[in-house]
Amino acid sequence: MRCVGCVSEIASGARFCPNCGAPIVAALAPSCIVYLFGDQFAGLDKPLTPGEKLPCGDAKVQKRELAQEMLRAAFAHLEKEGSISLTIGQKKTLIFKSDAVFVTLKRCEATAGGIEAGIIEAVTGDAKKDSVDEVVGRLIGEERIDPWGAVIEQAKEHLLSLGYFAEEGRSGLGKLIPGRTLTPRCDRIATLRGHVPAVQALLRDLNSRDSALNRRLGEDIKNGITSRYQTRDIEADE
Repeated sequence: MRCVGCVSEIASGARFCPNCGAPIVAALAPSCIVYLFGDQFAGLDKPLTPGEKLPCGDAKVQKRELAQEMLRAAFAHLEKEGSISLTIGQKKTLIFKSDAVFVTLKRCEATAGGIEAGIIEAVTGDAKKDSVDEVVGRLIGEERIDPWGAVIEQAKEHLLSLGYFAEEGRSGLGKLIPGRTLTPRCDRIATLRGHVPAVQALLRDLNSRDSALNRRLGEDIKNGITSRYQTRDIEADE
């Protein structure tokens, strides 16, 4: 087993990582840590910007930055654990070429689920089709009004499967509203705060190893999300 933060080998039955000291939580994805403690990774919400209220407490952060940092942590983790490699190459379009980060699959199983597992599934193995922006587009799937929220929802689903959220039925008139209610189990989530320094170190390490790649990765993640943004068709409304 490996630590989800620093990916050091951990002996079976250990309660803390011997390298970074983070508590051991089986199958927890670093992207989920970024989501749960988003005020440590993204700026606080500002007027006129989409915000995301964190599951426990009153903090509200910038949704777009949060989703992008969740994906950056996922890619950084997968690279460090040896599931993928990230390299800058040339992406061709009909008119010109531009720099882009490409993903190469090195092994098919990720040690964490959630977004990290989704990235592995979204890599085709065709070098020309596996730029980060295209992988992110496939991860999100169909065009959406809020693709940033779709990224966050994937983390919520993973946390639900691990028992950090509970799914509750709606009562009264709430039953008429489509969807469902996910309630965070804040007592359990609080035990995960010890992972924050390890995930922060993971992101710093990526930047210190290759700042150009880290910068380009951030741009490609942003482009990949916005490529799934569904703009309102004004003509269709007329």
